[in-house]
Amino acid sequence: DAGERQRVASIGLVAMEKMSRELRQALPNSIRVDGTNECIEFVPIAGGSEYTSIPILTASTTITAIKTGYAGSLNTTYDRVAVFPTVLSQVYGGADPGPISPLIATLPSTTPTETITLSSNHQFLSDSPERRMFIVKGPVTFCYGSGYLYRYKHYGFQSTMGASRPTTFAAGREVVVSNLSGATFTYVPASLSRNGVVKINLALIDGGETQILDYEVIIRNVP
Repeated sequence: DAGERQRVASIGLVAMEKMSRELRQALPNSIRVDGTNECIEFVPIAGGSEYTSIPILTASTTITAIKTGYAGSLNTTYDRVAVFPTVLSQVYGGADPGPISPLIATLPSTTPTETITLSSNHQFLSDSPERRMFIVKGPVTFCYGSGYLYRYKHYGFQSTMGASRPTTFAAGREVVVSNLSGATFTYVPASLSRNGVVKINLALIDGGETQILDYEVIIRNVP
């Protein structure tokens, strides 16, 4: 019995570790939880650098940045540029001017600076105090439903959380862990005196017993 309980707990811990690693790479101010506390969404960071020029006063398709080293990994279907994301609604609302650009069209590998070309004109809201820019993928959601914890991707930016999610593996849904009786997420945003914290609670079914696992993830990144 003890061995079986340990096996079930290990499955839950692997799922916790997978989620925590991804959440630590979330774009600042992109984490949000739905009204049921059963789903958490964030925008994953894929790369980054410092920019030398971005369109702020007028819209443009051109960004100049110190070499990112990301040219070989560029995916023009999902990759975008984010600059100084400070307001959650602006991250997901598709605002223009706003902190999230349209898709990246080209990113040639040059030294010492690279010229990033966007698929359409965009205007950022403001400069980053550190001239920091991020290359981000499309949003990702972890969500509990009917005994499973799912991971969703490739559904795009949506102002309303959960408006549309893929329903098949091919479209972007995968199972993280099964045999659950519940899962909840809580996010405490960062303040000037402390980092943000994501609290994860999983209830795993082990025969006739339920094992509760609690996990906290420190969100240290800043815009």
